[in-house]
Amino acid sequence: MKLLIIVALYTTKSMNINIIGAGALGNLLATKLSKRHKVKLTVKTVHNDLIKNQEILFRDTKGIITKTDIKINTNIDECDLIILCVKSYDAQKVIEKLTDLETPLLLCQNGLKTMNYALDKIDRKRLSYLVTGNGISKIKAGISEHKGLGFTYIGTLSKSKSVILKNLSETLKQENMDCSIVDNIEDYIWLKTVINSAINPIAALAEVKNGHLKNPELNEELMNLCNESSTIAKFNGIKLPLDPWEEINKIIDKTSDNKCSMLQDLENNQETEIDAINGELVRIARKLFVKCNYNKQVVSEISKISINT
Repeated sequence: MKLLIIVALYTTKSMNINIIGAGALGNLLATKLSKRHKVKLTVKTVHNDLIKNQEILFRDTKGIITKTDIKINTNIDECDLIILCVKSYDAQKVIEKLTDLETPLLLCQNGLKTMNYALDKIDRKRLSYLVTGNGISKIKAGISEHKGLGFTYIGTLSKSKSVILKNLSETLKQENMDCSIVDNIEDYIWLKTVINSAINPIAALAEVKNGHLKNPELNEELMNLCNESSTIAKFNGIKLPLDPWEEINKIIDKTSDNKCSMLQDLENNQETEIDAINGELVRIARKLFVKCNYNKQVVSEISKISINT
């Protein structure tokens, strides 16, 4: 009994966590993790209101709004864990600032581009990743809402055990968020990329919420992208841990009222992550001499209507 008590206390030990980015996921994690840990939020200098008010707002799936008082500034502080929650197109600049640190870094970006870049710049032993199928919408910086439940997987890119990730996982579970630690997180990053490569561009181009992807015409386009991206993964030596088509349909059902992040970006006249998701798949496919016509097509179509450079 004494051993069990010690383990329980150990896995929920309070940590100092620095979350970078006050978008949809950053806001969710800051709200949930601050219940049991000392959390600081790093934001861009343009977010003066957040820095002044020192608080964030989050609406859960039941419509309950939580206001969290939290330290917010533009600095990256000494801590036990840094969680990078910025968009993939901003991630490289932030990673450059983190290369000389020794602090463990948890990445959360969509696509494969951030992982590949981080592995080139930072010791693999420092790196871990979080992938999630939760539907989360950013209303504005520091304000977001949970639109649908989904999977969350975390793991180290070195495949080593991590007390920090165990602690993180236990905390999220205690905050009613399904979170599992996996040894092969890179396979799950690929799984989420395959899923995103289908859902995001099709929903964005059709300008529909996820639930409308059940439409037969859109569903066929979704399947074409899913199959092509899965083939690219296979030829790259990746064994997807779950059936991506089954997971796509689960996500559509659970987040039917949610707008995917790419559609939200287009509606807010912001840069999309099409290059980090489908663009990176195209680059990998070309190296492998694998067909990527559907991915090339959506990259072209999204690029025509977005502000991507």
